[in-house]
Amino acid sequence: MSRIASDVTWLVGRTPLVELARVSPPGSRIVGKLEAWNPTGSNKDRAALGMIRHAERAGFLRPGGTVVECSSGDLGIAVATMGRRLGYRVVLTMPDDVPQVRRNVLAALGAEVVTTPRLEGMRGAMVRAEALVKQTPGALCLQAFTNRANARAHAETTAREIWEDTDGEVRLVVAPVGTGGTAAGCVAYFTGLGVAVAGVQPAQSAVLTGGSPGHHGIPGLGAGFVPDILVPSELAAIVDVDDDDAMAGVADLASLENLLLGPASGAVLRAAQLLAQQPRWAGALIVAILPDSGERYRDQPG
Repeated sequence: MSRIASDVTWLVGRTPLVELARVSPPGSRIVGKLEAWNPTGSNKDRAALGMIRHAERAGFLRPGGTVVECSSGDLGIAVATMGRRLGYRVVLTMPDDVPQVRRNVLAALGAEVVTTPRLEGMRGAMVRAEALVKQTPGALCLQAFTNRANARAHAETTAREIWEDTDGEVRLVVAPVGTGGTAAGCVAYFTGLGVAVAGVQPAQSAVLTGGSPGHHGIPGLGAGFVPDILVPSELAAIVDVDDDDAMAGVADLASLENLLLGPASGAVLRAAQLLAQQPRWAGALIVAILPDSGERYRDQPG
């Protein structure tokens, strides 16, 4: 039987689970879901593909159209990859302090990059994205933070895969919270199945628990506001992880498990370790969704 994928979009999902015995606290069992095994190295491939496919089915995006999104991180790379492969023009907006190497990657993938003043932050880039959509016939802004197709993609793939690959034995899923899609999708799928979902946020920007937005060093987590597609009260727990602990998690994954993953993965690991030591989760199978690859963050301290 042939196992040749038709194109890169067919490679999204079905990421493996791996035992993390060396970094699991004594008496606990943490399993990692390796989202770095997606084509562009993160869980954002699922969201990008899911949102674009939904827009096609709904008639919002037609052949020859333009996909616009505000992102300077993994989501931007995923949108560029999936959007261009499906035949769309892709325009990404981002602050002008985004490293040139990241812009070069996006350009190599065929995306157009539009920068905005760094002092305006990501909100300024969002405003620019919305303006571009209004000025461009046939353009659509995916708006990952408000697009429920983002969460649906994770419910239909990420969560379902975890359930099937653990034979329904999973009892706690620890998910990163960036756009909110992964956590919200897991909540939607696991409701009624006896599986709890915990969210992970940066300690320096703990907005999910009423804190103030702040600068932090964990790319992919903590947008500085509560995503519209996520209801924090539906999470069984919300764990704050600071920058140093996230990078320590990255180091442990690399040195003890030989997995080269990124800061968000380090944060999720740290959160899973803390939860695993609580009596409520004693002996439970815990799945930590490790969302990113480490190669593009090797220049960060830690």
